[in-house]
Amino acid sequence: MKLLLELLLLIILINSIVIDKALGILSPKELKRRAKQGKDTNAQAIYRMAAYGDSLHILLLIKGCLSAAFLFGVLASGSWVMAFIFILVLAYALRVWQPIHATNSWVWSWAAKTAPIISIVMSYLQPIFARVSAVLPHRVDHKPDGIYEKEDLQEFLNHQNQNPENRIPENDLRMAYNALTFGDKIVGDVMTPLRKMKLVTESDQVGPLLMDELHNSGFSRFPVIKDGSSDTSPQIIGTLYLKDLVGYTGSGKVGDLMDKKIFFVNETQSLRSSLDAFLKTHHHLFVVVNNFEEIVGVLSIEDVLEQIVGKEIVDEFDKYDDLREVASKEAQKEHQRHREAHSEPLPEEPANPV
Repeated sequence: MKLLLELLLLIILINSIVIDKALGILSPKELKRRAKQGKDTNAQAIYRMAAYGDSLHILLLIKGCLSAAFLFGVLASGSWVMAFIFILVLAYALRVWQPIHATNSWVWSWAAKTAPIISIVMSYLQPIFARVSAVLPHRVDHKPDGIYEKEDLQEFLNHQNQNPENRIPENDLRMAYNALTFGDKIVGDVMTPLRKMKLVTESDQVGPLLMDELHNSGFSRFPVIKDGSSDTSPQIIGTLYLKDLVGYTGSGKVGDLMDKKIFFVNETQSLRSSLDAFLKTHHHLFVVVNNFEEIVGVLSIEDVLEQIVGKEIVDEFDKYDDLREVASKEAQKEHQRHREAHSEPLPEEPANPV
């Protein structure tokens, strides 16, 4: 009889420890997500039990402490040495024992099998434990929520940006966030619509007048349309790059200087797939069409990169191909850093200047 009592108390104690460990395997958010999906019956059982929150932890604490105390008393009545060994083993288990933190471990399975019983008990004790929980300090879980899906990582980046101890530059966090979300957008969200496009005709004469008109448009690439096609339903036959006109002194036509390669993307394609297309074709401007093969706009590689960088790219005409320009710019930055590193602090004014 005594052995059965000791075994029962030991099982109750171990059950309290195992359930507490199992509750830490998954974050509350992921546990709820798996339970709502309806495919993981173990997660459903544990989630129903974990939903009692602090009241459940009070039950586990009371159940664990009482079973440990009674077990100690039973062991002490037979041998104080056994009781002392029990205390040492229990303290060691609570301090260093780390079961397998996975949903396929025996800890998770045990907790799932006993969760329905504990849920029934909690349904009766909840009114009492809720009042006790209200006057006790709330349990603080310092373990961060797990990251299982893209939304979790997005939420983590948002919280990191709002953390007062954050030391990651805001621009880096924004770029990481945009890199996660830009693939959810489609071409139609960021393209330049047809009504805002600056079109040139293949027979347009290249000269100062056209150069000024193109430069003032704010664009650097222009779709070239066939002579006679309308602006509402243009027939695009090439692309004219403004950089190809810089320094041009001839009297040719647009059709002589344009790039005759044309690439198309559908307005419903994702930006991630369009970026892959830019990399594969080495082209910088795509013509956007709808499902009816109608031209609805254009998409540039800057349009896609801006969704990742998080700001407009406006330095298309910086002289990155001019060795002297690049060298002088970097030298100026290095000189400025050197001055800031070796600048002496200004002398403090005396407290009572004469």
